[in-house]
Amino acid sequence: MFHAELEATSICDIRCLHCPHEAIARPGGRMSWECFTSIVEKIRAHTKGERFSLSFSGMGEPMLNPLIYKFVSHVSADAKTSFATNGSALTEENVRRLAEAGLEMIYLSFNGDDPEIFAQMTGGLPFDRILQNARQSVAGARGHRLRIAANVSITKANQHRVTRIERLLEKEGIGPIAFSLCHERGGNLRDPEVCDTPPMGLDRWRCDVLENTLFVDWRGRAHICDHDLRDEYELGDLTTESLEAILGRRKQLLDDGCSLQICRRCNDILKAGGIYPLESRAGGNFRDWIHYLYQDMDDPFGEANEAMKWIFRIYKNENRSERLANRLIGLEKIARRELSECRERCRSLASENDALVAKIAAIQRTLDERDREFGALHAEFVAMRRSRAWRLMRMLANDLARLRRWTGFAQTGKI
Repeated sequence: MFHAELEATSICDIRCLHCPHEAIARPGGRMSWECFTSIVEKIRAHTKGERFSLSFSGMGEPMLNPLIYKFVSHVSADAKTSFATNGSALTEENVRRLAEAGLEMIYLSFNGDDPEIFAQMTGGLPFDRILQNARQSVAGARGHRLRIAANVSITKANQHRVTRIERLLEKEGIGPIAFSLCHERGGNLRDPEVCDTPPMGLDRWRCDVLENTLFVDWRGRAHICDHDLRDEYELGDLTTESLEAILGRRKQLLDDGCSLQICRRCNDILKAGGIYPLESRAGGNFRDWIHYLYQDMDDPFGEANEAMKWIFRIYKNENRSERLANRLIGLEKIARRELSECRERCRSLASENDALVAKIAAIQRTLDERDREFGALHAEFVAMRRSRAWRLMRMLANDLARLRRWTGFAQTGKI
């Protein structure tokens, strides 16, 4: 499904800890109706009647554009619509208007489970008010296509509260819940006190975000992603150029392996969001592994026996934990190969079994045909025995037999 992120506005009313909003160097503003409809018509022409997806997020708070309800209503019949919000404007009336417009999903940015951490993460936004707005949103969505989900950004401030945040959101009926690890936002957020996620360490990478999302700012200009805060990596102006021309430039970047400077230093886990660390896909995708990292656990080594715990301590003591991970991955590959071979043998046996079953079925069909032929012959025989000709023939045969006996007696003189 074609997916575009249209920035309803680059204006925001709060300053989150994990967002470099103050670093935006491109002009700020709100998307106009003319710009929006022009872009949508080009998307409709490109998708040729196929359903597409639009998100109204970006570097601002979508609810600060009063046209957001009109935007959603204009495309809700043929597009999946959504946006991310800080929740400050999710009043009962606004949620009702969004639901009636046909919005499908609100991703609520919810990064704390108590007032102190929540305020730290959102620059002072009151926890109780946003929680109340979330509850009103869940209630207001009932009976409509609208669903309330959540985005949780993990930083050093809230990483120890991830499980508690998850439980709170689930209790309020909010879901699904997506967890993202704080990152540098294309090099625009460099504060190790907020997050110190290491880079991927690759100069070339086929970015999942660029491949699956076309980001268009409030002016109608397409960028490689929303982290291009200085207009350095534009793909083109969608208000004056064709969508196909812009998608062609995007494809070239993907084919080149995203070798741009902003891409090389990107440590956003979403760029590998669809990647599975293990070939067997055990443990889920990249994001699932990050979530697991911060989950509350009574015993992180609960799945390991004493020997494995000791081996881990030895490797860790020698500063060679990566070797242990490498060995485990190697063993996982061996197990996967053996499983693949076992499945192949099973398929071979199943094929042989199918052939045998087919032969048995053919023999059974032959036997059934013989039974039908025998039954038909038997029926003819019974019918023949009941006929007058058969009875007459039997009478003649009996008379002939008696005659022969009498003739025999006469010849022997025993009459």
